[in-house]
Amino acid sequence: MFRSLVVLCLSCLPIAAHALDRGTAATRFREAHRAVSAHISADGFLLDSSPAAATALDAQWAAARDLVAALLDRQPELAPAALTRQAKHSAGLGVYALRLDPDAVLVDTESGEFGTAFLFRRGDDGHYHSVFALHETAAARAGPTAALAAWRSVNAASICRSRPSEGEWYRCGPMAVQRLIPLQAEAAGGRRFAILGSYVVPMGGTVPFQLTIWRWDGRSATLLLARTLSQTLTQPVFVGEDARGFTLRVKEQHQSFSASEEGGGRQMIWRFDLPATGAAAPRIRAMSPELDLVDRLYARLAAHRPTGDLAAPSVAARLRNVEVNMLNSWRYLGRDRAITRICVDTISFDRPQIFRIVRRAGRLWIADVAFARPHACGGPGAHF
Repeated sequence: MFRSLVVLCLSCLPIAAHALDRGTAATRFREAHRAVSAHISADGFLLDSSPAAATALDAQWAAARDLVAALLDRQPELAPAALTRQAKHSAGLGVYALRLDPDAVLVDTESGEFGTAFLFRRGDDGHYHSVFALHETAAARAGPTAALAAWRSVNAASICRSRPSEGEWYRCGPMAVQRLIPLQAEAAGGRRFAILGSYVVPMGGTVPFQLTIWRWDGRSATLLLARTLSQTLTQPVFVGEDARGFTLRVKEQHQSFSASEEGGGRQMIWRFDLPATGAAAPRIRAMSPELDLVDRLYARLAAHRPTGDLAAPSVAARLRNVEVNMLNSWRYLGRDRAITRICVDTISFDRPQIFRIVRRAGRLWIADVAFARPHACGGPGAHF
């Protein structure tokens, strides 16, 4: 958890004195979108690196903001689903909305590969004004909040990814909002929400994501927590939410096995439980603890460290000289409360290995290992 909080003050953000009418706002958005289209890179995913490209994207986001404000001004109680339909019909703008309270609406906007989010508040003048813009939160920062820089227009350009000395990968966009997550209010009444964003990547089977959790107190939005994570294209990231919090599914790295871009890697559950105030780091657990145990055993063997708390001496002796590299396939052959049998194969194994895992003193422990016939780890329930 980082200590410094990012606060977006209502008084710090520009507010238009008068909202545009819907027709004018829609026309301006279409014109801004055409201007951005002239700066799309050959792969269709990134901006070119000219200063005009970032300026055009900022103008498109401003036009999207004004269009949404015009639609809300026209119908202040407009339901989120109706706002989505009207934005698409009037200008082709992709919108998803979430009402935080009767006068505040959180909106994600997306056109092509370039997304952002706004929070609109109905002011004393009766008009809706943007008091939060995700791409405007991204001033230079250190620590976990540095990932917010990926939402900036200048970091949606291809040149950002070609300058590794100037920052880590998570500072470079473009970004798209995958989900707006409504969260339980704080004990003092502050409304909380989360934004799950994805990094737009032109190729590869693994997609990076960014999660931020915010507090809305009726006047300003405060960043409570930021995390980056990854998941394969074939697995869901968002698992679900309930009154206590929400759950994500994340791809991490094994200690000894490697995984391809398309491979599932080490699948983990990140559970975000909400405290009475603020946000807390997730509780993390492995989806396949038995595979984790085998992975840790091989990591210990490679480091010449004791393994008695993980496996029987005969298991360690049998596997001590086995080479491990990319995980090929694995699956459960049998699993109950007393004994689990798991088949593991890597590209370097001569034959797949079947581990018999039991509980000893309340912890998983490898009691035996056997070498199996080729392709034993394939079949129903196999993971790659």
